[in-house]
Amino acid sequence: MRAATLPPELDRTVADASDERSGEVLAFAPRARRCPTCGTELPGTFVVCPHDATPLGVATNREDPLVGIVLGGTYRLVRAIGKGGMGKLYEAEHTRLRRRFAVKVLHESHADKVDAVRRFEREAEALARISSDHVLDVVDVLRTPDDRTAIVTGLLEGEDLQRRLERARQLPPSEAIEIARQICRGLSAAHAVSVIHRDLKPSNLFLAATTDGTLAVKILDFGVAKLADTTDVTRTGVVLGTPAYMAPEQARGSNKADARSDVYAVGAVLYRALTGRMPYDGKDVTATLSQLLHESPPRPRSIRLDIPLALESVIQRAMSRDPSERPRSALELEAMLGEISGQSVKPSILVGGAGRTERAPDTMVLGRGDVARATEIEREARTARPRALIHASVAVMLAACAGALVFRAPVTLLSTTSAPHTELALAMAIVGAVAAGSGAITALVRTLRPRWASAPEVDRAREALHAMMRRGLVAFGAALSLPLALAALELVPQASTAALCLVAVALGTAAAVVPATSRA
Repeated sequence: MRAATLPPELDRTVADASDERSGEVLAFAPRARRCPTCGTELPGTFVVCPHDATPLGVATNREDPLVGIVLGGTYRLVRAIGKGGMGKLYEAEHTRLRRRFAVKVLHESHADKVDAVRRFEREAEALARISSDHVLDVVDVLRTPDDRTAIVTGLLEGEDLQRRLERARQLPPSEAIEIARQICRGLSAAHAVSVIHRDLKPSNLFLAATTDGTLAVKILDFGVAKLADTTDVTRTGVVLGTPAYMAPEQARGSNKADARSDVYAVGAVLYRALTGRMPYDGKDVTATLSQLLHESPPRPRSIRLDIPLALESVIQRAMSRDPSERPRSALELEAMLGEISGQSVKPSILVGGAGRTERAPDTMVLGRGDVARATEIEREARTARPRALIHASVAVMLAACAGALVFRAPVTLLSTTSAPHTELALAMAIVGAVAAGSGAITALVRTLRPRWASAPEVDRAREALHAMMRRGLVAFGAALSLPLALAALELVPQASTAALCLVAVALGTAAAVVPATSRA
């Protein structure tokens, strides 16, 4: 008599032995099995786990032991589709609904690192907070049989922006603007729930194809996100992010990043999409960080001339080194981009009462948009540098006049009323004018040169120069009025008048320079 043949999917262990005397094959009982999902030990004859319906005895992929297993009794990992620095991405199939999902599993090499695990789990927490069509949806958080964290999200069809740029190198301005606007909408939803991304870059922006054929941008990878109302896992002074796209203040310490740091990153992504180059691209990380902290990137139009002036100005404002000079929020940046593209936006964030609830901001298209505002942005960008040169010329002339007066004053003080040293006074005035004018030119070149590539920064430097000249003239005029009045009434000698004029110049210079120095 022979034992009945068991189905192969049971994958039992059978020890066959031949009895030479009887010719019979002896069958031994199958060994016990352990469910890969819940860990329960079950009899060897069980085909599925009675607790979570996980199929038992299914041979796993030799190259990847996770392929083929079922997580949470629901998501069967079908194949690996990608790999990142923190985890590996799988395509998964729902065992009952036949829907496909993506599952991101923490790398084995990070499983015993507390900081890495916390960051991985923080990504799930950040995604769960945000409700937006432009942020990846998180469906569930599970554990693998070897106790690693797994994040279940929607499965996207398309490609990330990095691959698109590698293929196309540059994008048309209209397409780049639309992508940036969708990024801003996703960021505004994240910022509304106190989540700062801190690592926006083309590889973390997915261009998903929708059912109607339109483009939908999804923001990915919140692994280094900052959650304002929780303890930051980033130690003080530690820099997280990608140097070519991070804001200067973030490069000085990731804990300093706020919503305006994400605004900077949107500008940097726009810069890359339009010019085909990263804003900063040093030979190594140290060189890139050095450029970021001390230099401004080249003008976008110096690389690609068909970029509209207004768009260049918006990019440069978003990438301002001073966070206070950037758009105050992602919504404001989207509005500026909408004006350039010919569409106005009216964002809306609803905040509830006691139990604070937020909804992703809605965008309303209001016709052609504010063409006048777009024209104004372009006009400001076009005239920023000529206006700065005019102000600089006036500043040099004023400095030369002040220098002439200062250098002439000692000669006047030493001269007598009957025999003034006219020629010496004239010579000293010329020397003073040249010295002061040269000094002013040097100072202006040092101020404007590093800012010249950015129209917004040039315009801010011009405004600061204008304010400095105004303060100096007011103080100088006020201080000079007294000695001139006394001299006109012949109440003081000429030497005393000259001395008072010298004091007036000193007061005017101090009034102009000291506020600028303290602000710097």
